[in-house]
Amino acid sequence: MSNKYTRQARLKLNRPSLRERARPPKQRTSIGHMFTTANYSGVLVMQHCQQCGLVQYPSREICQNCLDGKLIWRETSTTGHILSSIELHHSLWEYFKRRLVDAPWPIATVKLDNGATVFSHLYLASFREKSLENLTKGTDVQVFSHSDSSLNSVLIAVCATCDIAQLKDRTTIAQAMGLTAAAIKPGGI
Repeated sequence: MSNKYTRQARLKLNRPSLRERARPPKQRTSIGHMFTTANYSGVLVMQHCQQCGLVQYPSREICQNCLDGKLIWRETSTTGHILSSIELHHSLWEYFKRRLVDAPWPIATVKLDNGATVFSHLYLASFREKSLENLTKGTDVQVFSHSDSSLNSVLIAVCATCDIAQLKDRTTIAQAMGLTAAAIKPGGI
């Protein structure tokens, strides 16, 4: 890319109207797009190896355990516990920069009951503690997938007692976090 186009791309982000309409990163591999497509139904779907049964996360072309190429997408367990959590204080993506002005963005590593370890956005409002410092390793959570405003599936972790059985409940949580297109200010794309 030439310097002229690089400068134009950078100058676009200096205009406040374009910064307000920034979206989450859309770059995904073809396997990443398959994860998004599989999770449009509203339930958590992950790859499972037909030979050894291992749950694959992140999604891949061959099994990480037995190297078999027969991976199927199927519904999986949503319960697990927190391995670690962290707060994002700075991001290079304009979409997250706007959200980090008020408070840091909580992220958790979750070990699901099916054996997979996933990275997810953490919805602190669903926990009694309401702060990341008070959440301990081993706190029980539920994880669900939802589409963000760039229409890619993301994982969100909530407390184990939170009701996420209905799609409207999961959508309300995603909107409260500012992840969905409905959370974008009017005048956005």
